[in-house]
Amino acid sequence: MAELVELTPQAHGDLKVDTQAAIEVAKRTHIMSLRVTEISRAACEVPVFLTQSSEGGDWLISSITSLEVEKSLLVRDDKWQGLYQPTTMLTYPFFLMRHPTEEKQYTIGIDPEHKAFSKETGEPLFEDSEKAGPLLSRVTATLQEDMRNDIHTYQFCKHINELGLIRSIDVMVTYEGGKVNTLKGLNTIDEAKLTELSEDQFKELREKNYLAPLYSLLVSLYQLNHLIRLHNDHSGTERIVQVTMGLEKDENEAT
Repeated sequence: MAELVELTPQAHGDLKVDTQAAIEVAKRTHIMSLRVTEISRAACEVPVFLTQSSEGGDWLISSITSLEVEKSLLVRDDKWQGLYQPTTMLTYPFFLMRHPTEEKQYTIGIDPEHKAFSKETGEPLFEDSEKAGPLLSRVTATLQEDMRNDIHTYQFCKHINELGLIRSIDVMVTYEGGKVNTLKGLNTIDEAKLTELSEDQFKELREKNYLAPLYSLLVSLYQLNHLIRLHNDHSGTERIVQVTMGLEKDENEAT
């Protein structure tokens, strides 16, 4: 990502943004970032996994929108086909960044050289009075809420990792011609360890409102079937005949 600069009416008062910018990125993205508050809604149509930003890095929550890299089965004819649109799409190409002069404050950052921004076409960011326009006002409110959800997500992932509930999983995609493609770096919830938690540990999960996202993560694995159907409905693609989830001790299969 290019270096972000603080968005201000003084420096960017004449900028406009392409409202299709998020779609342009989404249609080439097979993994989309989620917050813990989004798991239950996203899990209604796509599988959701835990991933790591780097080896030994922070745990993240991600949805899978395609069984092939750099593609999305939820974008067709330049329109989002999913029932739920992740926050990252609602706010792109705007981001939260640390305020350049106030250490403990955050502000909205952009890459003004990005092709999503222009002085000629798109929706204006600011009104004549240098007041934020309708789109920027909505994005600002969403980013502020997302900052709180980001903290909740970090706390959720940290807690379940400390409980040993995260389990590595490989997704093997088998095509009609016999080719096998393996998606690595994915993790899910260890259901066996979840059921073995002590009464106090389980109570703490319930009090933190973590049970719903935990079970949604597990149930979302069945949405691999949905991705198979979407993939096979696309003309010009080699049919998928099977998706196998390889766990450490057993295998669950979606066909």
